[in-house]
Amino acid sequence: MRINLGILMVFGLLSVLSGEARAHPLLDQAMTSYEEANFQAALHTFNDAAQNADLSVEELLHLFEMRALVHHALGNRAAMLADLRRLAAVRPSYRLSRLSPPPVRDALEHMLEVNGGTLGVELVIEEKAFDGLPFIVARVDQVPKGLVDHVGLQCRVANDHKTIARTAQGSEVRIKLAEHDGCEATAHTRQGGVLFHANIQGTRAKTGSNVFQMPVYQARSDAPTVRKKKKWPWIVAGAALVALGGVTAGVVVSKRAQESQAGSGTVAVNW
Repeated sequence: MRINLGILMVFGLLSVLSGEARAHPLLDQAMTSYEEANFQAALHTFNDAAQNADLSVEELLHLFEMRALVHHALGNRAAMLADLRRLAAVRPSYRLSRLSPPPVRDALEHMLEVNGGTLGVELVIEEKAFDGLPFIVARVDQVPKGLVDHVGLQCRVANDHKTIARTAQGSEVRIKLAEHDGCEATAHTRQGGVLFHANIQGTRAKTGSNVFQMPVYQARSDAPTVRKKKKWPWIVAGAALVALGGVTAGVVVSKRAQESQAGSGTVAVNW
C-alpha cells in the first residue's frame, strides 16, 4: 500500500511539473507552424499571442526570440532586430535556444557589444514641474517600441502609509505631488507582467529635527553614584604651600637683615 501511494505521488508531481512547463497554446501552435516552415502562419500566430494571450514575462521573451527567427526566415532583418532589441532590453543575459541560426546569434551579440552589454533601458522616477506645479514622474527611458504597455506609480504621502497611485498607458505616468514618503514604479506588459521596477526614498521634511544636533545622554537611574572627592587633601596641600612660602620669605628677610647688620655691628637672628 505504501509503494502504491508513493507511485501515485510521483506521477502526481510529474503531472504538475509538466503542466507548469507547458507553454501557452498559441505559442505551441506558432511553434508547430515554424517547424513546418509555414512562416507566415507562425508570424500571424505569434502576433496574435503577443496581443491577446496572457503570457508571463518568460513566455514573452520566448515569443520575441521565435518571432525574430520567423522574421529572419522571411528576410525581414529590420523586424528581426526589433524583436531582438525587445529581448535584450528586458534581459541582456538571455541565452538564445539552439533553434537560433548563427546570423541571429551574431546580430544579438553585436547589438549588445556596441551598447556596452546593455541597451540602457531604465525606469526613472524624478520630480518635475509642469506649469509651475510639482509632479512625481515615472518614465521608461530608451525603451523599444511595443515593449511597455503601461506604467504604474504609487507614492506614500503620510506616516500611516496612505498611498496615491496612478497608471497610464505608454511609458510615462505622473502624480501631482510636492512631498512624499517614498515612491515605487513598475512598467508592465499588456497582460500585466512586470518588466521593470524602480523606487526612490521620501522627500518629506521631518519637522523639529536637526541632523547636526549632538545627542543628549541621560544617566540611568540604576547607574552607580559618583562619590564626591574629599577636600582635606587640597586643604593640606594649600597649607603646605603657604608654610613653604613663609619659610622662604623668612630666609630672604633674614639674609637681608644679616647684610644690613653686618655693616652696623649688630647681631642678626637666623630662621
